[in-house]
Amino acid sequence: MSKSNGNGESRQPSRNRNARYKVLYLPIDEVKPSPENEEIYGPIEHDQQTEDLIDSIERRGLSDPLLLTRDRFIISGHRRLYALRYLKYKEVPVWITKDKHDGNPEFHRLLAEYNPQRVKTPGSILREALLRDNNSADTYAAIRERREASLKVNAEFMVVKGDKDITPISDRRIPFLEAVQKVIEDLRPYWPLSIRQIHYRLLNDPPLRQTCQRSKYGPEHWRYKNDCDSYTSLVDLLTPARYLGYVPMTCIDDPTRPQKMWHGFASVSQFIQQDVDRFLTGYHRDRQQDQPRYIEVFAEKSTLFKIVSRACNQYYVPFSIGRGFCSVPVWRDIEKRFHQSGKERMTLIVVADYDPAGLNLADDAVRSLRDRHNIPVDGHRIAVNPEQIEELGLAEDFNPAKDGNKGLYNAFVERTGSNRTWEVEALPPDYLVDQIQAAIVANMDIGIYTAICEQEESDCDQLTHIRAEIADQLQL
Repeated sequence: MSKSNGNGESRQPSRNRNARYKVLYLPIDEVKPSPENEEIYGPIEHDQQTEDLIDSIERRGLSDPLLLTRDRFIISGHRRLYALRYLKYKEVPVWITKDKHDGNPEFHRLLAEYNPQRVKTPGSILREALLRDNNSADTYAAIRERREASLKVNAEFMVVKGDKDITPISDRRIPFLEAVQKVIEDLRPYWPLSIRQIHYRLLNDPPLRQTCQRSKYGPEHWRYKNDCDSYTSLVDLLTPARYLGYVPMTCIDDPTRPQKMWHGFASVSQFIQQDVDRFLTGYHRDRQQDQPRYIEVFAEKSTLFKIVSRACNQYYVPFSIGRGFCSVPVWRDIEKRFHQSGKERMTLIVVADYDPAGLNLADDAVRSLRDRHNIPVDGHRIAVNPEQIEELGLAEDFNPAKDGNKGLYNAFVERTGSNRTWEVEALPPDYLVDQIQAAIVANMDIGIYTAICEQEESDCDQLTHIRAEIADQLQL
């Protein structure tokens, strides 16, 4: 016999292992959720599982009646009741057991026994196991006590006194701020920046660090220079400038202090939607696959990451950031990439400071790959070099070469004729990108590269058609 679901549809409850109970139809308001269910399984959330259940009942009807005690409390079917109420059912099919809810000390255990099919959290599984094997009243009292205790903070919070105020930027430093803002905006494609990058850009057209109407020093005393005082003034300006909104917080980063975040999904549907959106997208050919040489770029410091990435992206040339002299894993990984490429010879393009460490780092990179990893490698140090220093009129680093490592220092002075140094950040970013790309192209067969790009474009068109065809099929 079929029954109306309250929406004018007909449904027939299926027979299963509970068929020994007589199926009744009760007004939905007479069915009582058991408070103990929430204690074991938590409150019912309108999540993707619940949404799927609602959709199933709406399309096919309810396949299993709810299981109730003789005083009308639910033993199995709380989520189904939620779905039925959501769909505005007026009555619900139920099985009635001989068990009773009120005054039943075993009711927690009864719930666990009748709900083995539930998708449960680890906490729910643990609580069920405890309830099956122990006295339910004592066990659940212990669980409740533990839950309440877990909400308490056992550690004392810090007592912090004093304030950390933001120092306003005075009118006499506004011209300095405006010069800094212009540099930051000009370098927008390379955000986030380091403060050192901003420092070297300011040296192209040095502003006054402050204007003083009454001072024993002339204006040139306050001119921005390549020295520690000017750099400190820049740091002191940028801190309040970010907090007060004169420059964006996101324009400057500190890669020397790594951070880690964990990302998850709010639901299974969100995960599926993300994968569907990305389906058959992001295809690229290996644009280096048929080139005669294996090419890789090696940069000295993390502040170059954005610039090197921009230079290498078009040609799919891999790169490594050394942060000074490298450890074995870096050379190991480069060796692995070289052998996987199947090429017979390698070009290593090096970007490093013009100082004792920078010059020796480039030589050390070639020695490491050549002598310890047996790679036939040719090194190409494209920055910083004397020709660029002269061409661009670069301001020397305000820190002269250090003599802490006597060997490196003496070798540098003998090699260059002085202890003057220049850092990579002194090169304009666009200029450095052009220099890296020119070195890459010089080691490539451009005809092969063009053919690969044309094939890639054709492949992408084909994938677009395939994606559209699959989407059409899914709509049938």
